[in-house]
Amino acid sequence: MYKPYISNETLLFPPNLGDFIPQDAPARLISEIVDLMDLKEIHDSYSKASDGQPPYHPAMLLKAVLFGYMNNIFSSRGLESAMSRDAHLIWLSSYQFPDHTTISRFKDRCMPHIKVIFARLVRILVERGEIRLTEDLYIDGTTIRSRAARRRIKWRSNAERFGATADADIQKGVRALLEQVENGDSMDDGNAGHVTYTKEEAREIADRIERKARKEGLKNVRGKITAVRKACDRKEAHDRTLEQCAGKCGVAPTDPDCGIMHAKEDGYEGMATPNYNVQIATQNQYVTNYGAYDSADDKSIAIDFVDTCVEENGVSPSAVVEDAGYGCEEVYVGLEQRHIEAVVKYPGYDAESAGRPIKPGRYDRYGFRLSPDGGTLICPAGHLMRVIRREEAYTRSGFRSDTTVMTCDHCDGCPFKDSCALTKNRDGETSRKLGNIREERKAKARLDRPENQRKLKRRSLEPEPVFGQLKHNHGYTRFRHFGKAKVTMDLGFIFMALNILKLHRNIQKSA
Repeated sequence: MYKPYISNETLLFPPNLGDFIPQDAPARLISEIVDLMDLKEIHDSYSKASDGQPPYHPAMLLKAVLFGYMNNIFSSRGLESAMSRDAHLIWLSSYQFPDHTTISRFKDRCMPHIKVIFARLVRILVERGEIRLTEDLYIDGTTIRSRAARRRIKWRSNAERFGATADADIQKGVRALLEQVENGDSMDDGNAGHVTYTKEEAREIADRIERKARKEGLKNVRGKITAVRKACDRKEAHDRTLEQCAGKCGVAPTDPDCGIMHAKEDGYEGMATPNYNVQIATQNQYVTNYGAYDSADDKSIAIDFVDTCVEENGVSPSAVVEDAGYGCEEVYVGLEQRHIEAVVKYPGYDAESAGRPIKPGRYDRYGFRLSPDGGTLICPAGHLMRVIRREEAYTRSGFRSDTTVMTCDHCDGCPFKDSCALTKNRDGETSRKLGNIREERKAKARLDRPENQRKLKRRSLEPEPVFGQLKHNHGYTRFRHFGKAKVTMDLGFIFMALNILKLHRNIQKSA
């Protein structure tokens, strides 16, 4: 005998949907966390008019969106479909079923305030005792693909070259027009002795000659006028590309905010593709702040991201822990100015700590060390190098890090002459950033402390597992929006979902 099974049975007393949601379900924690959050910015963005259909409650929509991101439902249409069949979502929405347009508009409504909402979630974690923002901050970055097409990159070098060709065609075409038309037209131009013509001047001359050709019946000028106009259009397009590049090597036309960089997971024939450099700050595997950048160089954006963390979280950490990709003079000096301890490796720290054994009489290519006065280097043979000149150098963020050009006057008779790095230079010169070397010496003494060694070991347990959760467990390897503003919004939702999921797991462990 089977248990009774009656399809579409009408119940006299319908069951409570909450009875189907376990007490330790993540949906209940999402509801509890969102109810504690102040969403005044979202409430103020709605119209206060009394007419029309009342909108859905922002708290309900935020709960549904966070639950969707927690369960790898990132699209608005996917969330709309899930809200009609998932008991947890139906319970969170209280039997309300917004469509995908409403969900998408709510995300756009949250876009200007997503960092504020994220900071309030972090504050709740602080109140629960999960994190302490005044303690160590672990920072790392990863690349996530932009939505932009990979094969439609416009390169700056091509724009410069083709722009110069278009400009030459403009000058040639305008001069050809002025030579063909009677000299009076050239005098009307009012530019006696004009050397070059801008796009605007070339278009104006083409329009004036076209009017004159129609009036006076001039022949064989229409083709030249068309050629000048097309050259102006090409020049304008290439100038627009250079403006979008803004110093970058290239730009993706559909997403100019992203950067052209290499990504480990891309697997696209080793070519640079449109990506964002996503930086996160973590503590106890909770994301305390994040940012999306268009530069692949972690060193140039490290201080800007630290300032963002301090400004948005309202407190300054006691120390910042980063890997060797961040170690440089700019980062060390910047953190020192902000009174934050820099537990940051430099590229050669692990090799120095391992103690490379160099046999007697063998050349050590890493053996150049700073002189006692810090003004020059001592070569591996022990000779003091002579400074030739100092050159000003600036990083992408504007930090000054000068380069010192040096040579050695004791190469004759040196046992390392054949293998020395100086011999590879035609002039026997080498260029080094002495400021960077000085800061590395300070950093080594700081990193060798036992307490900082423990922090370096813990670094692999902080941001890297978060990236593993993001990319491997949740499949978040490519953005679904164009533009930095929407990318920041999407990251805010996914990192809030990961934080709540982490809190849920910690609660279960302590139960």
